[in-house]
Amino acid sequence: MAEITDKKLLKLITYAPASIVGAFTLLWVVLAVTDVLMGSHEKLLALKEEYQQRENQILTKQVEYVAQQVKFAREQTEQQLEDTIQSRIYEAHNIATRLYESNKHLPEAEVTKIITDALRDIRFNNGRGYFFIYKTEGLNVMHPLLPRVEGTSLWDFKDVRGSYIVREMGEQVKANGEAFYRWWFVKPDNKNKEFEKIGFGKYFEPYDWFIGTGDYVVDVEDDIKQTVLAWIKNLRFGQFGYVFVLDADGTILSHIDSSLIGQNALTLGSEINIEGVRDILQSDQQFVHHQAIYAPPGVSDFAKSSYILKEPKWEWRIGSGIYDENSQRFILERQQKTEEEQRKAVAQMITIGVITTLIVALFSLMMSKLIASRFERFQSKINSDFSQLQKTKDKLEHMALHDELTGLPNRSLLHEHINAGIERSRSQCQQLAVMFVDLDDFKKVNDLYGHSAGDRLLSEIGKKFEAFLQPDEFVARFGGDEFIFCFPELNNLAETEKKVELIKDVFKQQFVIDNKVLYASCSIGVSMFPTDGDEPEDLISKADIVLYKSKARQKGDVLFFDSTINQQVQYDFLLERELRGAIERGELSVVYQPQINAKTGKIYGVESLLRWHNPQLGHVSPLEFITLAEEIGLISELGEFVLERSCEEINKIFPDSDLALSVNISPMQLVNESFVTQLLSASAKHAMPPNRITLEITENVLINDLPKVTPIINQLKELGFTISLDDFGTGYSSLSYLSNLPLDELKIDRIFIDKMLNSEQSNSLVKAILAIAQSSEMRVVAEGVETQAQKDRLIEYGCDLLQGYFIERPLSANLLAQKYSNSVQ
Repeated sequence: MAEITDKKLLKLITYAPASIVGAFTLLWVVLAVTDVLMGSHEKLLALKEEYQQRENQILTKQVEYVAQQVKFAREQTEQQLEDTIQSRIYEAHNIATRLYESNKHLPEAEVTKIITDALRDIRFNNGRGYFFIYKTEGLNVMHPLLPRVEGTSLWDFKDVRGSYIVREMGEQVKANGEAFYRWWFVKPDNKNKEFEKIGFGKYFEPYDWFIGTGDYVVDVEDDIKQTVLAWIKNLRFGQFGYVFVLDADGTILSHIDSSLIGQNALTLGSEINIEGVRDILQSDQQFVHHQAIYAPPGVSDFAKSSYILKEPKWEWRIGSGIYDENSQRFILERQQKTEEEQRKAVAQMITIGVITTLIVALFSLMMSKLIASRFERFQSKINSDFSQLQKTKDKLEHMALHDELTGLPNRSLLHEHINAGIERSRSQCQQLAVMFVDLDDFKKVNDLYGHSAGDRLLSEIGKKFEAFLQPDEFVARFGGDEFIFCFPELNNLAETEKKVELIKDVFKQQFVIDNKVLYASCSIGVSMFPTDGDEPEDLISKADIVLYKSKARQKGDVLFFDSTINQQVQYDFLLERELRGAIERGELSVVYQPQINAKTGKIYGVESLLRWHNPQLGHVSPLEFITLAEEIGLISELGEFVLERSCEEINKIFPDSDLALSVNISPMQLVNESFVTQLLSASAKHAMPPNRITLEITENVLINDLPKVTPIINQLKELGFTISLDDFGTGYSSLSYLSNLPLDELKIDRIFIDKMLNSEQSNSLVKAILAIAQSSEMRVVAEGVETQAQKDRLIEYGCDLLQGYFIERPLSANLLAQKYSNSVQ
């Protein structure tokens, strides 16, 4: 029975692939042909839509281009008129000047006649333009059109709107040497309506004349209209494209057919033509389908789609369109071409499909026979390889669950072993310890000796860990230089401490790596089952927490998890979470501690201090939340808040005073790239000049990163801000700071002020700081002044400014305004 089954299987292997391949190839041909047919139809529809969109875009651009040129020409009317008459007056003035220079030895009357004879008959602007000459007191010297007024005074002559034409134009020309002038006047061919006229005159000093001319704006505009219409008439787009222009009443102003120009389109053609004209005249900016009154040669159908755009000033309708017959002719040509391409493609696909089916089927049959012939040989080889595959599988599983470097189990097995240890310990009413081990300063090994040496050190440490483990105990490499131990079935704390000592004993030995002797140490965090938790993740997390508490306290230390640490961790978590949203919730505020002038007792400035009140935490100490903000990267946001709020409130309380505002700047805030920008923005936004803002910088900034902060401090000084060195004397003070940095102020720390009356050393230090400041021409602020005796001693020593609870406690903005707004000028 098995033999018959094998024969059937061989036949199936031999013939089935060829049959399947042939069937699928034929199916592919049928689907491909169907897709081509459907695609051709969709392509034709898309072509029609694309053609229509493209033609509409072309028409729109053509008409908008013409409309822009018309608008440009219209807007140039007055400028063109002014340029023309100005150039003409310059020519006339040059003629008069040359004639005067050549004949100035003659009497004025003779020279006047020579000049007027030369200018009287000159015409321009299509014959409308001429020159006139007046004395500036109004006497007409020459008027070619009205010779009867020559020799008479037109000083009191007014236009239709009451303007003294000769008087005002003469005054402006004489005052400025030349001037344009406008007046309203009737035209010779239209006595019933006034039209605006623009004139230009130039002063002729020898005889106190002004030579002038002018022209009607409407006449120049008509000239421009004719020029524009002539340009439009000759404009062509493609074979049948042209632009037509209709006036508001339907008069054809421009058209490809010159015989139509000047006729009213509403009187031409049939009613259907006239209806199309009405649609055009009612359009401002749209496409209109209409029956045209004209069709170019080669076009028999007058149906047309035109894009119409209204020129609002002149009430023109500018349009251009495409005849439906042209569009249909183009689509038909493309359709015929597409159908021919489709027929060729289908024929090619059928031919290729049949040939491909035959070739693939024959090739598949040959391959199937070859496969069948080798099938039996592969059966035995498959059986022999199966055991090898199982070994490989086992090896891969081991690699997936163990660390490649140390050979120790990895994190994948960690939970499983801890769970098993918890069950054994629970059944025996015993304890279990999870120990989180982290190598101290392991990065230094990599930096000094290379990563390969570091890897070998980890491998050696892993071997030593495994060497002291009992059968049920477990160690895994957690990642990097971290290991986790699980010690189940412990009876008491003493046994747990012995396990800790076994781990620490490993690090009492030296390690020889590449002929170099290396030493290492570790910090350990311990959590216990059942007191600290009964889940692997919980125990690992708590061991991790106390590990980093241990490293923070002292490297190489061991720390067991307890309720106090848990409370501190929960508090730290709550503090961080609440601080991240403190600004948005409006929990932060700024208070101000006054600084007084030691000599006068008057307020000199205030120091802004940040305060935080949280509904859950109450009032949080700045020492606590400022440090946290620096650790979690929020210090720049807090610093920006203090800058904005204090600048806003101080400028509001003391808007026009010189009261100084001192703001503490965090080291991280100072080196932030956006700090200077934020500072300038707050200063400008709230109208606080930089010279009123004092930036208090702590000394540790200079100690830790002097090369980086020096250019920043120099930039702030150049911008006008005052630089103060806060808590002076508490760090590693260096006189080089005072000589190399542009400091304006020193602040003596409160610890020296507090001890100066009882400690000769502190007293001497205060006097030394004051002496240094005076020699460097720096201002000194003493903070933490708590008693009258301290105040008196500081005044005696020549301290400049005093600050402290004895002077004034920190005040809110409202209290500061109540107490000091009237005492600051």
